[in-house]
Amino acid sequence: MTIEVPAKGFIDKIEEWDTRVFLSLYNSKFSNRSKKFAKVYSFFGNWYFWMIVWLGIGIYGYITKDYDLFILFTGGFDQAFALYLIIRYKLISRNRPFIKLEKHGVKQHDDLIAENKSFPSGHVTFFIYFGTLFAFYFNNWYILILFVLLGAMMAYTRLVLGVHFPMDVIFGFVFAFLFALLYLGFTWIYWDAFYRWLGDFFWFINPQNWF
Repeated sequence: MTIEVPAKGFIDKIEEWDTRVFLSLYNSKFSNRSKKFAKVYSFFGNWYFWMIVWLGIGIYGYITKDYDLFILFTGGFDQAFALYLIIRYKLISRNRPFIKLEKHGVKQHDDLIAENKSFPSGHVTFFIYFGTLFAFYFNNWYILILFVLLGAMMAYTRLVLGVHFPMDVIFGFVFAFLFALLYLGFTWIYWDAFYRWLGDFFWFINPQNWF
């Protein structure tokens, strides 16, 4: 005798658990006391912060003429971001807690949020993903351990700010490692070759380099 659980029933149970755990954390006294910290800390997972990091790596590459980290970071972002957009907006398209649970008093506490989809958490996904790239580049996996610990704190801040459910941040970790495995294990060498070719191409078409 086999027991079959309909897919919809299984998903409904996950949604019920997700909502219950979220509301428990969001409405806790500790959550209310830590919202100011969460707002500040969440900035380090925002696109604005990672853009600053990317520019800093680019400037470092320009000064040292060592573009390895810049290429690794840029190619990794291009590939992961494309996959992330497909999952977030085409495959899942799940609304944020402050939209779905507005009647429960859930509010948005992250002023930098400009869109309404939540799965998976971009803050958590790319925080862990970029940490993996740094660990790979410097061949130091203690860096990854540090990013995972800080990423867990990032996940918590996204819950107390009312912008992600628990499953959003859990799968942020999952997709971060899947993206890293795909990139570092299979496609990194092609991105590296492409960007080095692109750099040589723009160097060649610059008239100042013809003489």
